[in-house]
Amino acid sequence: MRFFLIFFICIFLFADDYYDKNSSSVTKYDLELMQEFDKLVYELSDKEPKSLDINAIYKFIKIHKKYITDYSLAKVNLTASTGIDSSYTNDSDRKREYSKVGIQLTYPIFDPKSNKDMQNKKLEYNFKILDEIKQYVKLRNQLIAKQRELKFNRLIQIKQKLQVKKAVIYLNEKLKTIEQILNLQNDILDIKSNLQISKTTLLNYVKDSYKKQLEELLK
Repeated sequence: MRFFLIFFICIFLFADDYYDKNSSSVTKYDLELMQEFDKLVYELSDKEPKSLDINAIYKFIKIHKKYITDYSLAKVNLTASTGIDSSYTNDSDRKREYSKVGIQLTYPIFDPKSNKDMQNKKLEYNFKILDEIKQYVKLRNQLIAKQRELKFNRLIQIKQKLQVKKAVIYLNEKLKTIEQILNLQNDILDIKSNLQISKTTLLNYVKDSYKKQLEELLK
């Protein structure tokens, strides 16, 4: 009883390790795993994956996003002048001539047309953020679905090994499952790569000091 209790705890803690650890023979681990086969399969199908709060993510990015300044609207003017300073009373050792150079930077903050253009750009920017969040959530859901499918097929693979040994099914059926596992692993690699790109894009919308908090919201 104590042994089986430890075994069930191990299954719970290492649920991702449904590997066929010895394809040439049926191991004690395989037999023990098959005793819990129905339970493990139903847990995979019944377990609800954690959903992300899209509204919370969008609000967080909107509040802490980096400000974008359109420097093309800025105008730089150079001014230069020369003259004679008439404030001196004693000109024995002093020069009255002077030269001045000035730089003037202007930005149309209160220009109505510029403000309208800036508002439109902000709106487009916000829609871009929403689209990126949507893409991230879609990829994350795909990854969870593929990982659950992979766990299920690994359990099936172990069960089929026992069935082949008992001549219940042909080896070809087991090979089809192995092929499906390989395809799922490739799909997961592709999704993980795209998910990382999407995550990095979202993190780059906010200031560096808020990136860790956003990462927590994206888990």
